[in-house]
Amino acid sequence: MNESAKESGWQQTENQFMMGDYVKGLLRRVRGIVAYWRLLLIVGAIGSVIGLVYAIFTPPVYQAKVNFVIEENKQNTGGLFSALAGQMGMDLSALSGSSGILAGDNVLMLLKSPTLLKKVLLTPGGTDSTTTLALLYARRYGLESNYTKLLPAGQNLFPPPPSGNASLGRLQDSLLERISRQLLGKEISVYKPDRKLSFFSLEVTTRDEVLSEQIALKLINEASNLYILTKTKRLKANVDRLQQKSDSIALLLNRQTYTTAATNLFNANPGDVATIASVDISAREKSLLSIIYADLNKSLELTRTALIQETPTIEIVDKPVFPLKVIYTKPLVAALMGLLLGIGLTALFVFLLAGGSAVASRTSVGGNPERGGGPQGGDNSALTSRSQSGSL
Repeated sequence: MNESAKESGWQQTENQFMMGDYVKGLLRRVRGIVAYWRLLLIVGAIGSVIGLVYAIFTPPVYQAKVNFVIEENKQNTGGLFSALAGQMGMDLSALSGSSGILAGDNVLMLLKSPTLLKKVLLTPGGTDSTTTLALLYARRYGLESNYTKLLPAGQNLFPPPPSGNASLGRLQDSLLERISRQLLGKEISVYKPDRKLSFFSLEVTTRDEVLSEQIALKLINEASNLYILTKTKRLKANVDRLQQKSDSIALLLNRQTYTTAATNLFNANPGDVATIASVDISAREKSLLSIIYADLNKSLELTRTALIQETPTIEIVDKPVFPLKVIYTKPLVAALMGLLLGIGLTALFVFLLAGGSAVASRTSVGGNPERGGGPQGGDNSALTSRSQSGSL
């Protein structure tokens, strides 16, 4: 038991000694970094110059921010009311739920739709009604010259807006795809400032102030039109169908009115039985058409009222106001960041290099354990001398 206790105590002393060496070596490596102060200053100065050049040659960007809220009807009608309304020609199924293309957070994906953005980019932009937003973007980012030289002589990169995208070729489509991908990836952001509220925010950040403002507003406008069209499509179809039926019944009623007036007993022979029968038939048809026409008009007005109630609105709360917010890198901040980054990376490299050198030196000094020069040999000799003194 004495031998095992002594051996465990020796092992504890050895562990403490090794941890102390590790801490001392770590401190020695940290102090050794100071010896490379010239290298640290040189690399830090180079990093500072790189940061300064980056800040000078990076163009500023302009941020257009739009805050908007979606207002829609939340009415939830019962099945019995919908069935009774269906007997009068009304379709109120759209009022029975709140699902839709912009229900919930779907607006976050709709405003970042590539198809919707491409449609916006092909609209007029700037002060010239014949120049598209896509062409203005290509000019501002230096893309126009690279693509124009690939086109045949006399052909425009993007035709005037009235032509739409029907005349776009493969080259124009590739440029439009590149612009939309760059906008959606880096320059357009859609989010909810507060998850508890129904407010949404759209931010467009480009190198041109007018371009940022027009893309933001037109993107909201296109999304609003698509939303309203989607939410009211069925009700509008019912209104158009009821209006067509009402117009046709009105035409028949007018004709029947003239027919009834022509066969009136005041204008015919009272003794003629056929005349009396024609007057009765004409009056009955006119009365029936009048009832049908009145019911159709009632259903038409009810459906129009439901269409007005169901039509949602996207209300813009805050519009971009010139001058827009300018985002740029300050030269002093960029130079300071480059200085700190250069010094930090160099210090880390020197620290790791010193650690590798220390491991190599310890391996070379340790020697062969069988010769007694290594750590294991020293431990065994010390342990043997202690055991001999204990036996004495």
